[in-house]
Amino acid sequence: MSVLSEWDIINELGRGLFIYPFRGREESITGCCLCLTASRYAYRFEVEQNGEKKTKPLEIKTDSESLHQFLIIPQRKTAVVWTNESVLLGNYLCGSIHSKVKLVSKGIGHIGTRVNPNYGGIMAIALHNLSDQDIEIDIGKNDEDYGETIAYLRIYRLSSKSSSSERIDPAGKLKDAIPPGFTPPPELISWLYKKAWRNGDKSALEEILEQSQKYKVAKNELAKKSIRYRFFFKYLPHWDTSIWVQIIIAGVTAINVIVAIVK
Repeated sequence: MSVLSEWDIINELGRGLFIYPFRGREESITGCCLCLTASRYAYRFEVEQNGEKKTKPLEIKTDSESLHQFLIIPQRKTAVVWTNESVLLGNYLCGSIHSKVKLVSKGIGHIGTRVNPNYGGIMAIALHNLSDQDIEIDIGKNDEDYGETIAYLRIYRLSSKSSSSERIDPAGKLKDAIPPGFTPPPELISWLYKKAWRNGDKSALEEILEQSQKYKVAKNELAKKSIRYRFFFKYLPHWDTSIWVQIIIAGVTAINVIVAIVK
């Protein structure tokens, strides 16, 4: 199993890996990870003193100067936040979700969860506010502005394909993300199924991704890469040039010896 690099991710886009919205190589990819941002669909699931179970949307406040909107995670509370991004992985890829240091330093607990092969759709991420202060999450100005990254998705290439050819987990992981006895928020369900690509539909994701100008730019950048990357040479070790020179000399010497013996 190996981790996909920045260019490996772009190489897989539209093949075994789909992500939308794709905001370009510099915004959607950091190092070897995809950036995940928070949507406005974020909730707390709490049991009242009388035993009543309540699903509470997070408070959203707007900064009067920047017009940016912020989700408010109350102190010592856990919120489940659904991402703007919908991701689809092929049966030879899997993923792991990692914390953002900036949020962890504010008091958000460590994130550690997996993304199975064949997963498709938006993601549910639990954010635990372990601090004694409310924490704000920037979600941008509007639906076209995606705010700050809340977690990173690292992609791994499996050494062999998954035996399952069907989706293991449903889009949004509603069954796991919403605790038993709580009612799924109707506005979340409506938003999830309003667009087929949010639900992990491959043909819908493929179509909308190929229409994206930033996707086309990323693919063009990849096309300009050297032959060494785009073909099988990308799998060779990244040795120093001097080592490759020695290997080539040794190879040429061996060929000359073989030719001399044959003669």
